[in-house]
Amino acid sequence: MSQWKVIYFGRRVVRRLWVGLMGLIAVLKLGGTMSAAVSMVLSLLVYALAFGVQFAAGFIILLLVHELGHVLASRVVGIKAAGPMFIPFIGAIIHLNKMPLNAKMTANIAIGGPAAGTISAMICLAFYLWTDSVLMLVLSYTACILNLFNLIPCTPLDGERIAAAISPRLWWLGSLVIGVVFLYTYNIFILVIFLFSLLQLWQGEEEKDEQYYQLTAFQRFTVAWWYFGLLCVLGFTTLYVTDLLK
Repeated sequence: MSQWKVIYFGRRVVRRLWVGLMGLIAVLKLGGTMSAAVSMVLSLLVYALAFGVQFAAGFIILLLVHELGHVLASRVVGIKAAGPMFIPFIGAIIHLNKMPLNAKMTANIAIGGPAAGTISAMICLAFYLWTDSVLMLVLSYTACILNLFNLIPCTPLDGERIAAAISPRLWWLGSLVIGVVFLYTYNIFILVIFLFSLLQLWQGEEEKDEQYYQLTAFQRFTVAWWYFGLLCVLGFTTLYVTDLLK
């Protein structure tokens, strides 16, 4: 019986890798909006195979809202962004047409994603309270966890870019947190993030551009207000939704 389970699991893995490969080939041949649309559809198919169509569609929308938050924030600071590009089981990314001038601009763009994601979590929760839809409650919980995770201050998460405008020393805390998360989950993707965070810490002192990080106290306070505010809202919402799921 266990052999059949291994074969079944192997077939599912191969099928997902094949879909992802075909998606990558298609995306490389396309550009702009079409690439984003193709990557979204391919990710939807992969997630649907793993979790079912309804949750997959909701999860894709949550990712889209998060990334559109980054896009909108980048436009506010005067930088155009392309994408989002969806990558199954990793998430989605956007591409900036130029680098931000300082850590404050970078933090503003990074905050846009979790801020929009927090709103999506609240909307899903509101729909649950209105309709008693378990799917909406699960999506609200997913949005909370997704955006809380992204706020961990380590590479390549949004929290790393936000924390840089407050104090790069927060990267040490982020690496510690992501290390604990790995020890709790033993997830290979978490391990990769942990290794990236260690690399960032190692390179941080050597590649540090003091002008890039040179911000006023008010600018740092503003970023900190948004960062810890989002952490509090998402944290309390997660506890509330978790209680409802019991």
